[in-house]
Amino acid sequence: MIIESSGISLVERVKEYRRYGTLFLFLAIRDIRLRYRQTFLGLLWSVLQPLVPMVIFTLVFSRLLRPETDGVPYYLFALGGLTPWMFFANSINAAGATFVQNANLLNKVYFPRAIMPAAAIAAYVLDWLIATIILSIFLTRAGYSPSLVWLCLPLIIVFAAIVAVGVGVAVASLSAVYRDVKHALPFVVQVWMYATPVVYPIKLVSKRLQWVLAMNPMTGVVEATRACLFGLGVDWPLLSISMASALLILAAATALFHKVEADLAERV
Repeated sequence: MIIESSGISLVERVKEYRRYGTLFLFLAIRDIRLRYRQTFLGLLWSVLQPLVPMVIFTLVFSRLLRPETDGVPYYLFALGGLTPWMFFANSINAAGATFVQNANLLNKVYFPRAIMPAAAIAAYVLDWLIATIILSIFLTRAGYSPSLVWLCLPLIIVFAAIVAVGVGVAVASLSAVYRDVKHALPFVVQVWMYATPVVYPIKLVSKRLQWVLAMNPMTGVVEATRACLFGLGVDWPLLSISMASALLILAAATALFHKVEADLAERV
């Protein structure tokens, strides 16, 4: 007997993922529970992860570089960039290992495979929300009163989640084929952070390099986050380039995943 695929339209594929929404929530909640199970500090780790690097970068970069941050205290400037970055870095590290770590589940039952890396990323949204609440407390104590612009932060979270899903699905697909991806990923993430204006203002580089940095989608995420939190002007051309780059990454990741998905269970 030969079973041939007649092809599934994009609309049908979206409907299929919607039908498995309960599984998506279950996997996201499971990842949160497993991450903080038998930990002494629990959810406090989501606060310490951006705070500790913020202290280090403030002690080092603020004294060596003395960057111009448009009147924003450097520790707040750094924390505003580290908060979305830690979400992205942790998300793709977790999402990249989902297929390999859940090989037994993939071989036992069918479900839309991309749910796994997407759920791993969704689990880190809680960490970002907690870190953002702490950041808002710091902002209030520094004299930045809450404003309506802060309501744009959920849109930035969605933007960052789209970027993380695209990269996470691509890394998870590559990890199923090449096991050495997991060894290269931490190095790539570290380099990616310094290619993103997380701990330095984008004005520190020349105008020509700013457009190169704009092709990094996380540049748009970080710059938009700071613009909302500190009341700075949004660089719409830069943000548009970052959003276009994010869509290209998502499209490329979708094509790669579609190529690997057919025999994913055998590969892992």
